[in-house]
Amino acid sequence: MKLLTTGVRALVFSVLVLPFAVKAEPADGDVLVFGGTGQLGSEVVKALVAADHSVTVFARPSSNRVRLKGLPVSYVLGDVLKEADVEAAFKAAKFRVAIDALARGGTPVSFYAVSGRYLAKWAAATGVKQVILHGSVGAGDSMATYPAARRGAMKETMAAKTAAENALIDSGVNYTIIRNARLPRHGTPATGKARLYRDQRVFGAVTREDLGPLTAECVDNPRCLNKIFHAADASMPGFRIGLGAD
Repeated sequence: MKLLTTGVRALVFSVLVLPFAVKAEPADGDVLVFGGTGQLGSEVVKALVAADHSVTVFARPSSNRVRLKGLPVSYVLGDVLKEADVEAAFKAAKFRVAIDALARGGTPVSFYAVSGRYLAKWAAATGVKQVILHGSVGAGDSMATYPAARRGAMKETMAAKTAAENALIDSGVNYTIIRNARLPRHGTPATGKARLYRDQRVFGAVTREDLGPLTAECVDNPRCLNKIFHAADASMPGFRIGLGAD
């Protein structure tokens, strides 16, 4: 079942005088983005700003913010694996939506379970209205969709990502889970043809540049609440609907 499409968009961003056009403080009603300085998260932030959302980004003090250069976002600093830092971030303002676009190579797979648990807990405790989680095809009930030859190697990772999904679902906060299967190299141009599918048998590639606008379209969108989607682009190689092949 197709739900949302990126369509044709022209995202225009102002070039500001300051190297980082940072708002003074997080504000009530902001969208709080975890992982916003990363390859996927930065595309999410760009799309949110283009859609006139006010954005606060949670980042480590050492995070490289170059991908967000010129964007009018504010920051809260901390380590997502420290619960006190996550709690403080959620209490920095009364955020209405939180987005988890975290990815961290070279860390134990437990990173996803731990960070997901902290985010779900403090989103619920502070009255956040919606959490959007970027996950992976292969988590939850979608393992049969994942290529059979790789299931063994990815078993622990998918278990951790399933734990993050379950923590969010069990939190009582309105959730939107957007799984992806394959992300082409960062910088691959958007096609404008990516979709969010309710059918969890869907497997395919999707660019980060398309995932950003698809994410922004789900913010405050009743059609996205308490649903799990697979993001894919039928125009890219490898798209299929059905059980994972060897």
